[in-house]
Amino acid sequence: MKFSFFRLTCLAAIVLIMGCTVISQEVQDKALPPVSFAELIAAVDQYKGQTVILGGYIVSVENLKDQTRIVAVQTTLGIGQRPNSKDLSQGRLILIYKGFLDPEVYTKDRQITVGGRVLDSSANDPQSPFPYLKIELEDIHLWPVEKPVATYPYWDDDYWYPYPWWWRHPYGYHHYR
Repeated sequence: MKFSFFRLTCLAAIVLIMGCTVISQEVQDKALPPVSFAELIAAVDQYKGQTVILGGYIVSVENLKDQTRIVAVQTTLGIGQRPNSKDLSQGRLILIYKGFLDPEVYTKDRQITVGGRVLDSSANDPQSPFPYLKIELEDIHLWPVEKPVATYPYWDDDYWYPYPWWWRHPYGYHHYR
């Protein structure tokens, strides 16, 4: 069978996209196919004990005696399992991690992708002020902080000045500002 360059490129792109996951393969194998957050909350008894992969933004981190409790704003997952915008949130995640997570590293508004077992939801707690899903973590990925790159127009750079050197003012273009 003869493969064209286009087919080979498409196949390579699909393999790369499918292979870009941040959660361990062990947790990936146990996890359910993607289920909507609203469905997980509504049918928590059906999903209790099942492994799911979700994402969000950290709101708070609290270290207890033998575990860490993270509250996060839930968001959908995008390419590479990176959380999408907070604006798409449908509720909160209450994450229980057996062990210590440093609150100076796991700070407010950091993006996380988590895999873990469903424990409970706000469907069983009518007093809850917001919809939430409680999860016991098996794997957690803290995304690096994205620092904005300063961009500037090329005409502010002496090396990319749009006019020939003889059109410049003798004291330089920047003195006119």
